[in-house]
Amino acid sequence: MMTPRFELVLTVADAIAVLVRPAPGGREARDEAAQAALRSAAQRDDLFIYRRPSDRPALKPPYHELGVSLSHRADLLLAGFSPDTAVGVDIEIEDSHDFDPVAFAADHFSKGEATAIAAFDTPAALDACYRLWVAKEAALKISGRGIFDGLDEPDLANQLHLVRIDGAAVQLEAGSRLPPIALSVTRLAGTTDRPVYCALARDLS
Repeated sequence: MMTPRFELVLTVADAIAVLVRPAPGGREARDEAAQAALRSAAQRDDLFIYRRPSDRPALKPPYHELGVSLSHRADLLLAGFSPDTAVGVDIEIEDSHDFDPVAFAADHFSKGEATAIAAFDTPAALDACYRLWVAKEAALKISGRGIFDGLDEPDLANQLHLVRIDGAAVQLEAGSRLPPIALSVTRLAGTTDRPVYCALARDLS
């Protein structure tokens, strides 16, 4: 197997997200690859990832316990880190086969987000849908519940113009299930012709 390589793909304040590829198989190997990549990118040799009883990845002191987040799809691994606060990351690989972004948004997103996506042509609707999807998943991971309560929050309808810009910073006030957060999204070229979407969210409370 090829030696994993990483690239820094997103930053939000003191939080970073690195993309590791190819991601090793198995959770323990992925955790080790993420730890090595984050140590190198953050220049912090005392960064140690472990698993909580809930199976959620966490950091040992002196860092914030929930200052790490991991997400993987196929042979891609996205790892997020912040030294002082909770973070969340998410990665998705675009799949346009039998996927209707307008229907998906109507079923899962806020009314405003669904209306905005329905107004786009198909390529733009697909792009916006995936960007919102990863942004919401990354943000909801900060709460510790993930998408258990649904994807209607955070409502990013008013920030969609920023979410569609690679690396743009989006700041959100506290919601009913989330603290105030900052997040950023980017779209990358995949190893095939399928784009890869990455998001990083950071707790601002």
